[in-house]
Amino acid sequence: MVKSMTEAKKLEVSQYNIDGKALEAFLGPLEATVMDAIWSSKKTPVTVREIHETLKQTKNLAYTTIMTTMDRLFEKNLLDRKTEKGRGGLYYVYWPAMEKQLFQKSAVKEVLSSLVNNFGSVVANCLIDETSLSENERKTIKEQLGKNTLKKKE
Repeated sequence: MVKSMTEAKKLEVSQYNIDGKALEAFLGPLEATVMDAIWSSKKTPVTVREIHETLKQTKNLAYTTIMTTMDRLFEKNLLDRKTEKGRGGLYYVYWPAMEKQLFQKSAVKEVLSSLVNNFGSVVANCLIDETSLSENERKTIKEQLGKNTLKKKE
């Protein structure tokens, strides 16, 4: 059910929280917690009740809060869902629209793309400076990036 890299929709990260840790850099704290619970679930698809039961062991959250959060994640194309019929009537079951690693890669790629479009070679130089490469390795990468930039402009 989870889409692979080739099947996944283009992720549109609406904001990047520079102070956020891991998923919270791209999602709100509750959205990140819910997505982690769904990605970690051994059962797929999951119900709101199942995620609520999982999360209430560590957080005091109302069922309706989880329900609203999962609906928002569906609206953001991070979750897929379908309607099922049970003893209590109709209910939704949810599953991740993409694998966790794909979400992370897509989100980082979108942020980097925005930075490169806005700041160009400054971004590349900062990335190179932040890595633990030797000066010679950094020089080689900078030269390669310079060649790639020239090719794109042609």
